[in-house]
Order: sequence, then structure tokens, then C-alpha cells
Amino acid sequence: MLECVLQRTLMHLPGRHILALCDTADHGLESTDPGLAVAVPPGWEVVDQGSGDLGMRLEHIWRTIGQGQAVFFGVDSPDIPPSALQTVWEALEQADAAIGPVGDGGYWCLTAKRYAPPLLTGIDWGTSAVYHQTHDAAREAGLTLRDLPPWHDVDTPDDLLALSERLTQAREPALTQLRSRLDPTVKDLTR
Repeated sequence: MLECVLQRTLMHLPGRHILALCDTADHGLESTDPGLAVAVPPGWEVVDQGSGDLGMRLEHIWRTIGQGQAVFFGVDSPDIPPSALQTVWEALEQADAAIGPVGDGGYWCLTAKRYAPPLLTGIDWGTSAVYHQTHDAAREAGLTLRDLPPWHDVDTPDDLLALSERLTQAREPALTQLRSRLDPTVKDLTR
């Protein structure tokens, strides 16, 4: 899913692209197992995401890359429709920040015009409260926050099966490649 998100982001959102990973060996970038290896497409810069909870790691990345505009994507939402991806820039023309909700209370994307640490602190990461707490944090910080189109993420085997079903209609090369890579896992789940 990481490879798919990298390829699709380059295709649908031109600009500077930074891939933040804690340890490249742990995340497959240096894996000797071809099934686990991730090909980082040209155009991506790999940086260390630091340590701590997700908010602390995102804040570290934001400081590392400069404190300007940033767009953070969840790797567990690889099939965001291109039309939804393109709303990221539109949203930033109308608000200080934008968030793309997913059904479990998290989000597939968080973006802001400028460095905004309040969007990343005091959040109960990994819970159904993330989306609402981020909205509350924006309001308390005086930031306007716009919603992007809602989508899905993959956290459970059922989510993976739903992704696989959506991918049967996919025509983008990155999505068809993802479908073929997920097929063995999906077959195991449906046995």
C-alpha cells in the first residue's frame, strides 16, 4: 500500500514529496525479501520521522522539512479517488487546513497552509476520536478547517477485503499492481 500511495501521490499531486520513515530497514525499503521490498519512486526524499506518538512524529517531520505547507497521507488509504486527492489544493485555498475523514474516526489526509502544531497535540491517536479531536484542536487554535471527501482505510481483515473489492474496478497501474500484490492475502482470508 505504501508503494501505491507514493506512485499515486506523485501522479495526482505534483510538488515536493517527502517520505518519512522511522527506520528504512523496518519498513521494507532495504528488505532482501522481494515480496516486502518497497520501490521508492524517483521524486521522493526519504527522511527520518523521529519518535513518539503519531502527532509527535508528524510535528518532527513538519519541522524537518520546513514549517510551510504540508500534506500528510495515510498509507492505509491507497485508493483515494483522484477527484478527492485534487480537492486538497482547493481546500487550502479556502481554509487554513483540511482533513479527509475515514469511517473509523481517523483521517486519510491532513494538510495545512503553514506549520500548525495544535493540529497534532492532545489527540488520542489510533482511536475513533482522532477526527473530532483534530476539529476541536483547529477551532481552539483559531484555524479554519475544511473537510475533504470521506473515504476508507484498512485496519482490519474486513477492510482489506473491501479494498480488494474496490480494486476490481481499478484501471490505474498503481492500483492494479496493488490488487495483484494483495491477491494472495485476500485468497487466504476468504478460505
